[in-house]
Amino acid sequence: HRQSQSSNYHCKRKSVFDLNTFQFIKHDKLPANNNEICYRCFVSKSENGQVQEMMKTNQKNKRNYQMLLFSFRAGLSIEYDEDNNTFQFQKLPACDDIASFNYYAYVCINDIILFFGGYGGNVVSKSVHKYSIRENKWMAFRKTLPSPLRNCVAILSEEDNDIHIIGGVNNKNIQ
Repeated sequence: HRQSQSSNYHCKRKSVFDLNTFQFIKHDKLPANNNEICYRCFVSKSENGQVQEMMKTNQKNKRNYQMLLFSFRAGLSIEYDEDNNTFQFQKLPACDDIASFNYYAYVCINDIILFFGGYGGNVVSKSVHKYSIRENKWMAFRKTLPSPLRNCVAILSEEDNDIHIIGGVNNKNIQ
């Protein structure tokens, strides 16, 4: 089973490693500007047991892994063909409301990704947005976080369907 890993030392670089053998498989570059890809949301469509969706098997039993990436104005669907060791990229719509933000928390639940807060242009957000993978659409929630938040992590507790937002800094740089 191969694992795709994004590296932070170069925002556009994408690397694939085989986790069974700990062998490097491939480096590739993402089709976007460097400043569009840092501090990103990067999820596998296999999150929450959705392996069937993530792994497409065609007639020749080739395995393709699908991932989604959002950062600033960039949105990409990334498909990795394990047998041919190739990537295919398809642009996805970015949300205008959060296009200038990064450092947000996100969590993938079934076919949606929820985005919490973020930071951009000296503004810390308390907004909550949803991206529907199936519908390829964005939506902003009317209800917001109790306070602006950035540099945090969101975790889904599948046991009780709660989302926990851990860490972070508010608009006054208080942790």
